[in-house]
Amino acid sequence: MTITTRKTCRVCGSDDLAILIDYGLIPLAGGFLLPEEKEQNVSYPLRLARCNQCTLMQVMDTLPPDDIFRKYSYASSTTKTLINHFQQMALDIVQAADAEGKLVVEFGCNDGVLLRPLRDAGAKVVGVDPSDVALRASRTDGWSLVNDYFNEGTAQQVKDQYGAAQVITANNTFAHTDDLHTIMRGVDCLLADTGLFIFEVHYQGDLIQLVQYDTVYHEHTCYYSLRSLQVLLEQYQFDIVDVMRISIHSGSIRVTAARNASGRAATPFVGGMLADETGWDIARFVQQVNVRRDTLRRLVYDLRGAGKRVMAYGAAGRVTVLLNFCQLGTDLVEAVVDMSPLRYGRLVPGVLTPIIPVDEFHHDLPDYAIMTAWNYEQEIVGKEQSFLASGGYFIIPLPDVRIVGAV
Repeated sequence: MTITTRKTCRVCGSDDLAILIDYGLIPLAGGFLLPEEKEQNVSYPLRLARCNQCTLMQVMDTLPPDDIFRKYSYASSTTKTLINHFQQMALDIVQAADAEGKLVVEFGCNDGVLLRPLRDAGAKVVGVDPSDVALRASRTDGWSLVNDYFNEGTAQQVKDQYGAAQVITANNTFAHTDDLHTIMRGVDCLLADTGLFIFEVHYQGDLIQLVQYDTVYHEHTCYYSLRSLQVLLEQYQFDIVDVMRISIHSGSIRVTAARNASGRAATPFVGGMLADETGWDIARFVQQVNVRRDTLRRLVYDLRGAGKRVMAYGAAGRVTVLLNFCQLGTDLVEAVVDMSPLRYGRLVPGVLTPIIPVDEFHHDLPDYAIMTAWNYEQEIVGKEQSFLASGGYFIIPLPDVRIVGAV
């Protein structure tokens, strides 16, 4: 697998980039391995940089997308929090864009967690996604799919078959590409003149404030400020007309963009957020990443030294980064618990920690569990009252390292 090192910013093309964090060698976050695939346990350089011109944070070391997304083990619908979020988002989209009976296209649609409620709300839906997860779900649920990447070619394909889209949407996927401009050319091709581009991305402001070092990985190439999105969209004659902060993924924004020619005025939230971004303390963020990593490692090391058993809870991409960056191997964390059958029996790449189902966790409870899916703390604590009641403890690694027991 060939890794490419970027020299310029993905949004504005500037070479004025500052390296913030060097993670060392980290495997692909979503590359969970079968036991017989241990020889494929490969790690790659991972560095996070920030553009001093447009303020985009971005991963400098990238891999070919086919090596990441064609065979994918993440399914959005395993998380109740996401299901509820996208059900409400579907209603919001249809109402905001007057999209009932009209075409809504989602790229990076995964298993259809948003397309299904969009269809139920009366929209005509088409997904664009290269993954095997999307292909299986579209066949099962009966929604239309272009099983490929979203770009000018696939946008034209959808337009030729279904017409222009009233809404194009993308959710936590707009950041998963090395070439943002091919996506924007696709949006420009497919979106109706009066249509809306409505998308959600992990917000750089929350990344900084919550010290979310565990959400930086090769598959997630960009971490947006609103300013960086404004610079990107302006290059294609789009304006940001609204923005909403949302709690999903520990801090995201929902951005609504329209063509300049549509004449839509921006809400006051847009200008307010752009002003707030000028006060971010980037140096403190970098310093606190090292503090949080070292604090967690010392805690787990001390617990194991005292004879306590430690597992992790949640096998999304965050777990790969956290366990590898904090150097928490199987001598310290014996297993990772997860809800998705797609991951059972697999190994976290790098550290090779086994992933087990929740039933196995309940059958042999550890003393402590690092909540690697800490962004779903409320949901997990609600599910795992029996673990806490038995005397078990959750270790919450971010935004501050803390321990949660039975109330």
